[in-house]
Amino acid sequence: MRVCFLLLEPQWDGGARAFVEAGDALRERGWEVVVACPAGSEVARAAAARALEVVALEVRGHWVGDAWRLRPVLRQKFVEVVFAQGERAQLVAAGAARMAGRGAVVRRLAPRGQLTLGRDARLASRLAATGFLFAADDDLRAARPPARALEPVVAPCAAPPATTVAPGDGFTVTCVYDEGSRPALSLALRAIALLAPRHPELRVLLAGPPLDDDALRIHLAALGVAGTRLVHEAAARAAAIGGAQAAWLLADGDEFAYAALDAFAAGVPVIAARSTLAARFVADGGNGLALAAPEPALAAALLARLLADAALRARLGAGARASLARWPREAMADGFARAAAAARDRTRWRL
Repeated sequence: MRVCFLLLEPQWDGGARAFVEAGDALRERGWEVVVACPAGSEVARAAAARALEVVALEVRGHWVGDAWRLRPVLRQKFVEVVFAQGERAQLVAAGAARMAGRGAVVRRLAPRGQLTLGRDARLASRLAATGFLFAADDDLRAARPPARALEPVVAPCAAPPATTVAPGDGFTVTCVYDEGSRPALSLALRAIALLAPRHPELRVLLAGPPLDDDALRIHLAALGVAGTRLVHEAAARAAAIGGAQAAWLLADGDEFAYAALDAFAAGVPVIAARSTLAARFVADGGNGLALAAPEPALAAALLARLLADAALRARLGAGARASLARWPREAMADGFARAAAAARDRTRWRL
């Protein structure tokens, strides 16, 4: 089987990680895998580090031109299925498949992601046979793929191998955020500010994409939170999680999922607000603690429990490591393989 993973954005994020992990797993099964992404990007470097074939794609913003530049990749590599994420990438992939006269498209949805069918997605489904890949059965049940779509498939996220990190001095909490979690990040910082005066050993790492760093530092200073470090480099975020005593998950979608899995791999307890997504990963009292309501005082009390109770941290950390077994790499690879097999079957195409 010959497949292409299309990534239009240069930054390394949870969605890119899912594709590179899947590509690596399929390559190990003997598949021919190519990753099409911007040249010199974080994504390109990460894919190359896994020994995946990387094809530089110049992304200019208009789907027709981007599809035209992807077209020769599909022809020269004899690609049978293109995996994409998001409506625009789906449209670029479908346009390239139509221009190349070969290939179907599978669009992946992030955990708890909603299947949107806007103008780009509707046009894409008319250009190429399209299937949809979900991260969980619940997401599939909540979605309504179009009637002409190929059979939908579930492929869960894959956990990384277990790691061992020497614990540092004091107590470090790593807050993992994304661009959409500013309110949750603000709540976490207010909760930490309530504890900081009584716990000088408390250190804070903020792991996520660059926001307004100057404004964030001013906000931290106003709250009286010292010893805070910003971790923007995607490659350093897993280490920031693994070296902490607790990981506070403020992000959503793939960023939440992979932050949780990185924490589990290192035996780090997690903290997360109750939600449908959190319920898939966080067992309250088993591998972490669930925040019942978005209140700084409640969040501070939750974090204080971890600060004060080393035995609790050890028990939750052991539960975190045990959680890895629920997210095997093989299950993710099987899901992508089923989606590709369904997409390459021309008898199922309905355009």
